[in-house]
Amino acid sequence: MELLGSNSHYTILVADDSEADLMYAKQVLSSYHFEHQIIIAHDGMELCQLAIEQRPDLILAELEMPGMDGLDAIQFLKQNQLTRDIPIIVLTVDENFEQVLEAGAIDLIRKPFEEIQLILRVRAALKLAEAYRAIDREKLEVEKRNHQLKKQHESTLRQKNIITEKNQAMYANLKYAKRIQDAFLPDPKDIEQAISRYFVLNLPKNVVSGDFYWIDRQNNHLLIAVADGTGHGLSGALMHMMGIIFLNQIIKQRRYTNPAEILCELREYMISSLQQKGEIGEAQGGMDMALCMLDLDQRKVQFAGANNPIYIINNQGLKEIKGDRMPVGININYDKPFTNQQIQLQSGDTLYMFTDGYADQFGGDKGKKFRYKYFKELLISNHGIPMTKQKEVLHNTFFRWKGDYEQIDDVMVMGIRVP
Repeated sequence: MELLGSNSHYTILVADDSEADLMYAKQVLSSYHFEHQIIIAHDGMELCQLAIEQRPDLILAELEMPGMDGLDAIQFLKQNQLTRDIPIIVLTVDENFEQVLEAGAIDLIRKPFEEIQLILRVRAALKLAEAYRAIDREKLEVEKRNHQLKKQHESTLRQKNIITEKNQAMYANLKYAKRIQDAFLPDPKDIEQAISRYFVLNLPKNVVSGDFYWIDRQNNHLLIAVADGTGHGLSGALMHMMGIIFLNQIIKQRRYTNPAEILCELREYMISSLQQKGEIGEAQGGMDMALCMLDLDQRKVQFAGANNPIYIINNQGLKEIKGDRMPVGININYDKPFTNQQIQLQSGDTLYMFTDGYADQFGGDKGKKFRYKYFKELLISNHGIPMTKQKEVLHNTFFRWKGDYEQIDDVMVMGIRVP
């Protein structure tokens, strides 16, 4: 199993005063991809020195080290221009998640950790670091080019052209970042081989999104998930990628018979990976999800939901199938199984899966939420038109409602017409 990628080569700096822990981390990282360079440090001072000299792609650092401890080292590196953009994951036996995030780390892995936890978290961090570094490089090039143009051309018209060029370049950078994350989503060509009539409305709040959809076909059964990961931006993107990685892993193992079992196993992966125990100060990541298993031959759908429902609409009206009131992650009912539900479909029925961003958006004349009542009415009044037209209606309605108000959340709506 190769989790760290096959086309990219990275330098990873691991700092720990325990020789045994250093060797274990180095062995785990090297065993999954031998072409990565792993360098080690034994204390905070050596960590800072090697980080400045080697400029690694990722740092894994223990908090408790002699001399300069890990927390002081992180703060020092984040204040240094040469190292401030290097992502840092903290390895520790303590439970001070908020403290390390404030210091500048992007993630925390509590010792002792399993191999799969370390590899998945390192992989996600390297992917995001690669995207953000590419954007930073583009920004520097744009700023350099604009500075040169400003020195050469002092006329008002030329200054206006420079500003226009800069804005266009910045917009191109944002589109590039979105393409990085879209690479984790299903290929539309693969979807069209399974279902010809569908749409996906995907409107991230920021450059990268915590909402995602996932599709996998197993013989005549189509597995479809629409999920809302905790947070926006960097934290949401981490949940996004972890969710897709874990779902793919569960499907490969084939230890499930229905969507409820998949959600239960996904919850175990999330709790284990984030080392959640329901205690104060630990990582609160997780996700809400609607997961369907569509039998294309029998026109039946099995459904399990983590806080999220699905809608089935036909000429008789809208049927809401509610999920369980608990997330995929740690919660008061984390030992309770998810409920599996089976629904008979008819040809021409339209199945809708969505996150809460659309209904929760503020807007209109009074600045209120759109609400699920009007979301349902919008879907009912347009369910019979072509799927591409439905997407257009939902898109235009959302932005008319939002107006000048800020988008408050990622938005995702998926519609599927039953053949």
